[in-house]
Amino acid sequence: MAGPSPLLGYNTNVRHKGKLYHIQTEDSGVRHPHIITHLFADGGRIVASKKTTYAELVGAEDLRDRVKQMMRDQHKGMFIALRDGHYDEEEAEPTREVPVEPLDVDALEAAAARLAARPAASASTPAQPPAGRYQTTRSARPPAPKPASKPPESIFGGDLLSEKSLDEVILSYLAEDLDDEDA
Repeated sequence: MAGPSPLLGYNTNVRHKGKLYHIQTEDSGVRHPHIITHLFADGGRIVASKKTTYAELVGAEDLRDRVKQMMRDQHKGMFIALRDGHYDEEEAEPTREVPVEPLDVDALEAAAARLAARPAASASTPAQPPAGRYQTTRSARPPAPKPASKPPESIFGGDLLSEKSLDEVILSYLAEDLDDEDA
């Protein structure tokens, strides 16, 4: 059964607590009637997902409008959950101190005395490895200069990054909802 194409989804980049997040909501179409919203962080790691079915709406006259509204609501819901701290990650535990054994000065002095008692190798006759067992050595070349580094780019697309705060993005969604009700 061929049906209408999936609806275009929503993609929004937003900063929250100093991190860049990407919220993506998409429709899978009537053959797989569900809406999926993902919350991405760190350039692509999925932090949260929400999947909602609309199988009961397939065949309805106003299917497109109702699915579009469900997508908007689910997308907005992910913003609100992010703002409310539902997906805040715990800070890394502080490193634990490893106990250090006290230094045994007598053992160190004894080891130094044993090293000093060994016959010194002659500087004029370096030790040679047996012939044919090792490759001949070559002088080291200076390392090639590294290209100037630039900061990594986000896979989310910098041109889509909203300069609005998370609260401002949520308010704009709420304002659109009010405009839709007035119309």
